[in-house]
Amino acid sequence: MIYSVLEQHLDGSWWYHPGYTFDTEEKAQEKADDFSKRHEGRPTTVFEHEEKLPQSYATCTKNFKTFGFGGIVEWPASRFGERQ
Repeated sequence: MIYSVLEQHLDGSWWYHPGYTFDTEEKAQEKADDFSKRHEGRPTTVFEHEEKLPQSYATCTKNFKTFGFGGIVEWPASRFGERQ
């Protein structure tokens, strides 16, 4: 098993940041506690899973099954028109 620390944002989504994955639940909980001390009022949780989460960008979930976003927002060009 793999243990990752996720932090909750105001919209209810849970965010994973690269490097917040550990091989034991105890190490993950230590990181979660440290994060909570530095970011008062932001809930954290330790998420147990088998497959690694991306390590090159942040990702988020609302259901702990589907992780998305990937730290990149791609807007359609038509929304802003031609760019110089």
